Amino acid sequence: MDFNYTKIKLGNLLYKYCFPLYNFSYTRFKLKNDKTEIQLLKNLIKPGDYILDIGANIGFYAKLLSQFTTNKGKVYCFEPDSLNFKYLKNNTKHIQNVVLFNNAVSDKSESLKVYKSKLLNVDHRTYPVNNYDSVEEIKSVSIDELITQNIIPKVDIIKIDIQGYELTAFKGMKHLLMSNSHLKIIAEYWPHGFKRAGTSAVDFFDFFTNMGYHFILLDSQATTKLEREYIVKNNEMPFEFSFNVLIQKD
Repeated sequence: MDFNYTKIKLGNLLYKYCFPLYNFSYTRFKLKNDKTEIQLLKNLIKPGDYILDIGANIGFYAKLLSQFTTNKGKVYCFEPDSLNFKYLKNNTKHIQNVVLFNNAVSDKSESLKVYKSKLLNVDHRTYPVNNYDSVEEIKSVSIDELITQNIIPKVDIIKIDIQGYELTAFKGMKHLLMSNSHLKIIAEYWPHGFKRAGTSAVDFFDFFTNMGYHFILLDSQATTKLEREYIVKNNEMPFEFSFNVLIQKD
């Protein structure tokens, strides 16, 4: 993670008091900062794919994913925070193939608390943190339950960034993970966040490798398969250490 606290504070002020400018600036920032992930998603997604956007925030990726899959496919967006969801809804209101859920994704359907960040609308957590602005009670859902209920008929691609809560979310879609050998996942890999959420980077890695998945580090220069030795070595890395990975089967 690259933290410039002056820019973060400015962004937070724009988000609170001048959202149209924030919306424009954030889009520009993400197009530049996430080039590697955007290109990979564009390459992976085929017209007609069904996509999960977990931690959809205000809809930057939702708009791109909807274009990549075309009107033949669907994008299911999950965002628990009420204000982010309001902006997500507004940013995607004219897009026909986007379906919105004002929920967190977890291992089961239940009530959860969202601990809202004082600095970043992209840093709200569904687990207790030391320094937060407010708490909001929300509902969580399990992806396997939504598939069983045919609310989501299939899943081809998952993009997920939920600040360390990823393993709990994936435990609620274990049947999907085991039954779909063609599934592609792009996830944030953040050892500090995993630890704060009550798991670990090693737990996260082992959960997937035990089902036959492997991890590829996403970098603008190259893609590197991650081995367990690397995961164990970097299990206790500090707050700033994170990157995105592609998780898939051979």
